[in-house]
Amino acid sequence: MAFNLSNIVRVFSGKKTHTPRGAVMGVDIGSSAIKVVQLHMEKGVPTLDTYGEMQLAPYAGMDIGRTVSLPVDKLIEAFVDIVRESSVTSTDVALAISYSASFATIVPIPTTNPEEISSRISVEARKYIPVPLNEVTLDWFPVVTRAETSETKILLAAIYTDVLNKYETIIRGSKLNLRLNEIEVFSLIRSSVSQKDDVVAVVDLGAGSTKIYIAHKGVLVQTHSLRMSGTELTSTIAGAAGVDFKMAERLKREYGLGVYPEYPSVQKLLAATVERGFQELHKVMMRFSEEEHLRVDKVILSGNGALTKGITRFAQDILQVPAVNATPFSKVAYPAFLEDTLTEAGPAFAVAIGAALRALMQENS
Repeated sequence: MAFNLSNIVRVFSGKKTHTPRGAVMGVDIGSSAIKVVQLHMEKGVPTLDTYGEMQLAPYAGMDIGRTVSLPVDKLIEAFVDIVRESSVTSTDVALAISYSASFATIVPIPTTNPEEISSRISVEARKYIPVPLNEVTLDWFPVVTRAETSETKILLAAIYTDVLNKYETIIRGSKLNLRLNEIEVFSLIRSSVSQKDDVVAVVDLGAGSTKIYIAHKGVLVQTHSLRMSGTELTSTIAGAAGVDFKMAERLKREYGLGVYPEYPSVQKLLAATVERGFQELHKVMMRFSEEEHLRVDKVILSGNGALTKGITRFAQDILQVPAVNATPFSKVAYPAFLEDTLTEAGPAFAVAIGAALRALMQENS
């Protein structure tokens, strides 16, 4: 999918296509697609210029919906294509790094002294990060300080250095400038969680896996990953209906978790697969509540999987918490006639929007 918002706006305004001052491109390179958005500040308000999505499987000669691991040259080709097709004009990139290429965990530090915390990071990191520290780039910040125990909890994040090098090669190869990068979970929380939210579970339903990120007052406090994925659901349909992957993907987009008129056994098998995944997420939420004495009061669904018909109500029934789809475009300005389109597409672009928002915040702070 590629959609050029700037061309539509030009029809009404008569303006020529140009790059708004301070515009930035948010980029989400996933296992099945690349998503981009371009934002700029207009009178202090983040404003949408254009956005687009490019499926990656065709670049490997595979069916749309498949997860792929493309070589750098093919990723550059796909990236250049989506930038051109969506008419992105900014050369500054805010890149979200895949959670699978990173590591983030909450680490207790037995001190509340900021200087002591800094000096202990590398020592504590070795206990939690399963690879040599010279293979990753570290970042951290405090989450909760417990005065009664003289303990500070920090969020420790690490990104594999070779992955960073790979992404930088893609950006350079596309003749663009990498302004910043961050792990996708932070982009997702920024674009999806409201300031009014207390404890929220953001469930990212991806093509290759599902992740749950629990945030307290907008700060990440717990993560968990499981194998349930969009590809698994498509494969389940293919097996139950006796069709190929391409046809199964088409059926999934049309019927979701509903009734498949020509294949009555599909709905039951799909429901069983999704239920197993959400039951695991429910256990994660319950364990979090018991350990932290905080109750998750809302679930936000994101990723392309959130567009599956019926999945929001399914999640709400199993997780026993109100569930809604992410609405990241609500944090930016856009023409009113695009309201329905952007509300529907929102969950798929939450990460890209969040990355772009961070760049705009840094530029205007």
